[in-house]
Amino acid sequence: MTRDDPAMQEFVDEARRVDILSAFERAGGSVSSLRRQSHEMVGPCPVHGGRRDKLQINPRDNVYLCRGDDHGGDAIGLYRHLTGADFLDACEALTGRDRPRHDPNQSPQQVAQRRAEAEQRIAASRAEAEARAARLAAAKDCYRRDEWARCVGDWNEAGPLEGSPAAAYLAARHVAAPEPAYMRCHPHLGYFHDGQRIHVGPAMLVLFVRPGDAGWQPIGLHRTWVAPDNPPKFRPTIIDPKTEKALVSKKMRGSKAGGLLPLAGRYSQARRFVGGEGIETGLGYAAREGFRADTFYFAAGDLGNLAGRATRDSRVKDTTKHRLDRRGRRRAVFVPGDEPDLDSAAVPIPDHVEELVLLGDGDSDPVFTRLAMRRAERRHARPGRTIIVEVAPPGTDWAEIAAHAATQERA
Repeated sequence: MTRDDPAMQEFVDEARRVDILSAFERAGGSVSSLRRQSHEMVGPCPVHGGRRDKLQINPRDNVYLCRGDDHGGDAIGLYRHLTGADFLDACEALTGRDRPRHDPNQSPQQVAQRRAEAEQRIAASRAEAEARAARLAAAKDCYRRDEWARCVGDWNEAGPLEGSPAAAYLAARHVAAPEPAYMRCHPHLGYFHDGQRIHVGPAMLVLFVRPGDAGWQPIGLHRTWVAPDNPPKFRPTIIDPKTEKALVSKKMRGSKAGGLLPLAGRYSQARRFVGGEGIETGLGYAAREGFRADTFYFAAGDLGNLAGRATRDSRVKDTTKHRLDRRGRRRAVFVPGDEPDLDSAAVPIPDHVEELVLLGDGDSDPVFTRLAMRRAERRHARPGRTIIVEVAPPGTDWAEIAAHAATQERA
């Protein structure tokens, strides 16, 4: 009997229609090892390992793609990819029944033994995948606990903002200081790079928080090393000892996804929210408008947390940039588009907010920033809510605008 036989074709079609996540589990995979990304489930490939999104499974279209070998296909292909089974053995495993007709030279005992051996391989593969997923989850939990313990340690070692180098830094940048409860200054925080401490100095600390039923839940820590005597940014110049290149003077620890950095105002009461990517952006805009009493000012940490991820299908070619592939050919650069993935995490804007002002910096990548601001506007839109997008003039940011305004006033 060939695969062109109607009975065989029906058998194969039945296997092909099996839900692809069920096929993943029958092949020994663990769905708990995957995470949702838009309409796909992604995770490390049990065969190739590596990146956390190397295996992409699309339940909507019932297909998969493994970036380890750039192969994909249907449920049968996924089962074969994960187990190495031949085509008809994979169909049998997926449908749970024998192929329409076996080799006439095989006895019923041989057929039963072959099926039992295949089921044992599947069970062993599934047990291995579940154990691997459990080890990965335990390692992630341990890392999160350790990271949070370090965040708590840094925060508890820090002192009040008033009279500190962090307050001098904010004053030098002409942005008003936030409410004292939201910010602290660590007198001598170590800066680590490639496992080595290469700088020690004062740092401004702000907690990332996520709203919960019992109030704010701290989830991470934003750290800005400061140097009030080092204009124009008044942050230290920290050099990588290997490359001799300057490193960023801001770092985040713990988690920021779905949280925010509070700066001023009352989250639960304010009807107007104002926030952007960085702390200085929010404080600069707040200084510009005099810290309105009806407003909660915040920072998101980065544009990705302000807007959330874009859907997988929403990407745009950045015509201002190109990259070279391995053969030296110019390739287009694609950036996340303006269609929000509502399943991704982003800053939490409560339903009672009637006006939301989203701040963009004019010294950031213009295409990336424009699309992220559009995505944030769409994501946070609600009936009856007004959303205003304020992007600083090209080449500047809201902290610099606040500093310029303060200079003009003194003049």
